[in-house]
Amino acid sequence: MRQYVINTLTGSAAALIASAAARALPQPVENGSRLYLWFYRFAHFILANFDKAQISNANQPSGN
Repeated sequence: MRQYVINTLTGSAAALIASAAARALPQPVENGSRLYLWFYRFAHFILANFDKAQISNANQPSGN
């Protein structure tokens, strides 16, 4: 049980650090590197920051 708690806390801390690192990335510029743009979007997509990755939910109903 103790190992489970330690693993859970370690995983949670790692996820928070990774999310903070991705949010600290500067916005890509208009004529910037395509590789950096891909990395920026990939990092935010993996960490479920869909608003930063510019992924829309246009196919989902609005719920009204």
